[in-house]
Amino acid sequence: IAAKGSGTACDKLTPLGADALARLRREYPDAPAGYLDFLAHVGFGAIGDDSFMLYGGLLAPSELYGQTPPALQAVRLLGDDFAGYACGFDTANGWRIVEIDPTSHQPTEVARDFGAFIRLRIAAAA
Repeated sequence: IAAKGSGTACDKLTPLGADALARLRREYPDAPAGYLDFLAHVGFGAIGDDSFMLYGGLLAPSELYGQTPPALQAVRLLGDDFAGYACGFDTANGWRIVEIDPTSHQPTEVARDFGAFIRLRIAAAA
C-alpha cells in the first residue's frame, strides 16, 4: 500500500468500492481475507504494463469460457494474463490458487494462498 503511486507495478490498480466489496463478502463468505483486503486497499486492474489483470471480483468459469468445464466446477476466477491463461481460487481445496490451461481447461496449482500468488505477479511485472 505504501509503495503505490511511486512507480510500482500496482500504480494502475483501483481500490474496490465498499458496496462491491460488501457484495463480494456476502457472495463468498469464505473468501480469503488477504484477497479481500488487497482489493479494498490496493485494488484491481492491470498489474504493471498489462502483465496480469486482477478482476474486481470473482467470476464463474462460464463467464470467461461460455460454459463451466467439469474440472472447474469449484473454481472462481480472479484474473488472467492477457494471453489466455486465467487464474482462480479452487474453493473446494482450501482456496488454493490455480492456473487454467486455455485449451484443456485443466487447473494446476500455482500458489497455496493469495499473498504468495500476488507477490509473484507483482515481482514479475516489475
